[in-house]
Amino acid sequence: MSRRTGANALLETSWRPEAATVMRGLAGWLEQHAPELGPVRAARFPDEGGSSFNLMFETEPVGGGSASYVAKLGSPGPSFMTFPDESLSRQRRVVDLVRSAVGLPAPEVLHYEEDVSWLGAAFYIMPRYAGRPWPSDPPYTFAGWVKEATPDERRAMQSSFVEVLARLHMVTTANADLEFLRREDLGASPLAAQVGYLDNLYHWARRGVRFPLVERALAWLTEHLPIRHEPGCLTWGDARAGNLLFDGHRVTTVLDWEGASIGQPEIDLTFAEVMHRYYQQRAESLGKCGLPDVFRGEDLAAEYAGLTGREPRDLAWHRILAATRAAAIQVRFVRRPVPSREREPTDAIADDRLTIGTLLSQLLDDAGAGPT
Repeated sequence: MSRRTGANALLETSWRPEAATVMRGLAGWLEQHAPELGPVRAARFPDEGGSSFNLMFETEPVGGGSASYVAKLGSPGPSFMTFPDESLSRQRRVVDLVRSAVGLPAPEVLHYEEDVSWLGAAFYIMPRYAGRPWPSDPPYTFAGWVKEATPDERRAMQSSFVEVLARLHMVTTANADLEFLRREDLGASPLAAQVGYLDNLYHWARRGVRFPLVERALAWLTEHLPIRHEPGCLTWGDARAGNLLFDGHRVTTVLDWEGASIGQPEIDLTFAEVMHRYYQQRAESLGKCGLPDVFRGEDLAAEYAGLTGREPRDLAWHRILAATRAAAIQVRFVRRPVPSREREPTDAIADDRLTIGTLLSQLLDDAGAGPT
């Protein structure tokens, strides 16, 4: 395995297989199962993507020329999983559903392979789509093409993002079969199941070390759970501009469906807002101005209401849910076992290791949630 490094210290526990090793296995699989795609000519992992394994590769199809694809791999073992319920087959069902039900530009799965002997994990192959995501490491609030774009260009991309959410949330339990995503064992309602899932994720990820801030947030979410009577809808779970590819302001594809679940629209709206606030805080902490004019909560809510006629509500609760989800994932990153560690951290309490912690604490304080 090769270690991934970057500006974000959380990524020190993100590892990937050697691209050349995976390429050899992929070449054998293509020859046997998809010879029409042609032999592999080059392969590499992208610079970003700490929670998934996406191998980009080029082939020489029959008849000449070249073609570009992506092999999305499952985690090669439990130590590499970001979520305890990781399922590549479930992700495939989600992208197939949103493509067919509402025409969302999710990746087209060309081939799916469950046999882990080929690449060390299950995988599926999809075309490589044109476009580029908003950078996450370092964030787009620091520098780069998004920072250099005009305010009008950024607003146009934000509007395209909201349009994606509006279309996605048209898939509901009333008009689509979402039983494969239902988790009544985690809670009696879609929102209760969201909290139950985060509680499971946190206790699986923490590996004996307590993070009182996360526990405080989970307790507050449970105590203040909103009562919603409308049907649950399909939610993306990782709704941020870093998981979209943009060609100009047009969205060419919507990526990373590991967190898809049944919920309410506010789950995705507030996750986008909270993740931007997190990136903005990181920029400001280093004396940078960031991008304070995009992904503001009031703008997202107004645009969404204008498209759907549905006024977002319970936003304070959903913001804390979003930040708690980010915090639980960070718990996994900082507590994931990796071969390079000589010993496990011995801290009994480790809130200061969560870079989202400042924002989560602020949101709890704003909601009047005292310490537990």
